[in-house]
Amino acid sequence: MLNILKTFYFYLLKRRFWAVVFFILIFIEPLVGAIQPLFYKYFVDSITSFEYSKLIYILLSFVGVRILSNILSAASYFVGDILMLNAVADVRKDAVKHIHDLDFAYHTNKASGSLVSKINRGTGAFWDFHQAIHFQLVSVLVSFVVMLYFFNTLDIRIFFLAIGSLLLALVVTKYFISANVKTRRKLNKKEDRITGVIVDNMVNFETVKLFAKEAFERKRLKKELIDWTKAAWAFVLTFRFLDLGMGALINASIFLMLLTSLKLTTAGTFTVGDFVLVVGFVGNFYPKLFELVWGVRRIAQNYTDIEKLFAILKEKILIKDPKKPLKILALKGLIEFRNVSFAYENKKGEVVRGINLNIDIGDSIALVGRSGAGKTTLVKLLMRFYDVNAGEISIDGINIKKYSKSELRTLMGVVPQEPILFNNTVGYNIAYGKEYSTKEEVIAASKIARIHDFVSRLPLGYNTKVGERGIKLSGGQKQRVAIARMILSNPDIIIFDEATSQLDSESERLIQEGFWKAAEGKTTIIIAHRLSTVMRAKKIVVMDEGKIVEVGTHTELLKNENSLYKKFWELQIKMD
Repeated sequence: MLNILKTFYFYLLKRRFWAVVFFILIFIEPLVGAIQPLFYKYFVDSITSFEYSKLIYILLSFVGVRILSNILSAASYFVGDILMLNAVADVRKDAVKHIHDLDFAYHTNKASGSLVSKINRGTGAFWDFHQAIHFQLVSVLVSFVVMLYFFNTLDIRIFFLAIGSLLLALVVTKYFISANVKTRRKLNKKEDRITGVIVDNMVNFETVKLFAKEAFERKRLKKELIDWTKAAWAFVLTFRFLDLGMGALINASIFLMLLTSLKLTTAGTFTVGDFVLVVGFVGNFYPKLFELVWGVRRIAQNYTDIEKLFAILKEKILIKDPKKPLKILALKGLIEFRNVSFAYENKKGEVVRGINLNIDIGDSIALVGRSGAGKTTLVKLLMRFYDVNAGEISIDGINIKKYSKSELRTLMGVVPQEPILFNNTVGYNIAYGKEYSTKEEVIAASKIARIHDFVSRLPLGYNTKVGERGIKLSGGQKQRVAIARMILSNPDIIIFDEATSQLDSESERLIQEGFWKAAEGKTTIIIAHRLSTVMRAKKIVVMDEGKIVEVGTHTELLKNENSLYKKFWELQIKMD
């Protein structure tokens, strides 16, 4: 709890001036409100004297205190809103930034629906946490202290009855809140599973339709909802039992305090004004005590949600930037893999073993081999999505670990095997490769990628929306958009990861023309199963079971009768 509060107040106290003003207001406002029952005593004690001017003075003072209380209440909420709006914005920005900074391995294992759910619930809980602590908990405690002060001046029995009722309320609250938090955690897990199912359906709706699995998906959701309903009932029942338990306790406390006050009044120990004062404080405080219970429940409930949000911020980054990263002033593009080995966590065996490979400045190399041979892993290691277990990767003789990850990756333009586009326009997705790019630059890159003619025929041209994940475009069109995006970024090192795998022969030919034009003078790495893509590469590196088994040009490798590359080539010719 202490760590959660520490993080919560870290964000709240960023605006120190407003925070100081806020804390002053939230203590003064309930103090002013809590003394109002005192005026009931003054009215009753003074009304028998029939001194009109004195009663008017009391009345004006009473109204003045109420007006001041309203002003202070509005001011405390307003200043609280200033703090909270900024705090929530900050925590959202930090959460997204930290998610961006987290390792590739984290993103391969995360469930987007669950992650979005945690952020949304967490930021909502941030508001409720603030309301419960500052406007319920503080208000009740200040009111209680004021009430105790006046009860102590009246009679010690009333004083101890008030303390006893509060302590009992806290005991009852602790019991039910513990049950509430446990059931809330279980409900959150069920809620995350449901969110995950719904997001899966939204993202993969095309697959659902292609396989006519609508009924299956509804059954899957229905099954999750059965478990969710059970968890929700367990959670809801804790509220109802809390209502009954606290209602009985509060009513018993009010009865005992008023009974004692009546005895003291009929015995002449209390004046009628004293009795009215007790009634006023009891009527004012005990509804707030019930609010305190609900405030504590909200704190406990929101603790679970806010804990999940802050847990995202505390996820460890394993692939770290150096404390003093080097700046890349001028890049030549010489890449060296020296005795590189790597194994994925929780998986048996090394994916790549003892890799030694030099990629000369401006060279084009192709990595070929069976699926799982380690081709894409080498690229991921080069981009520091993972760090090598042994060996070293350098660019221009400098270990890539000496650069920041962001600086390193800006050197590279990647066209992935399965390009994912933003749910925005074609123009936006291409321009994403270069900040502040002009329309002319976007069109020029599109022409090289052989996508301009297609885009020009669209009703809205470059302003045409591509849909979520680029669903409105074909696989080949998405790849050409991704290629145009890479070309626009003008990288020093180009990486093509199966970039023409979804193109027909004609499109592939056109793309290759544009690609080789964009790759002139740049260090280029091509990963491909379709060997027609790699024929023009200066060096073809054949991998098998994590090792480099052959290196040479297309012609050289075909001359070797025992070449694995030759087997791949002949097999592909037969298939074509």
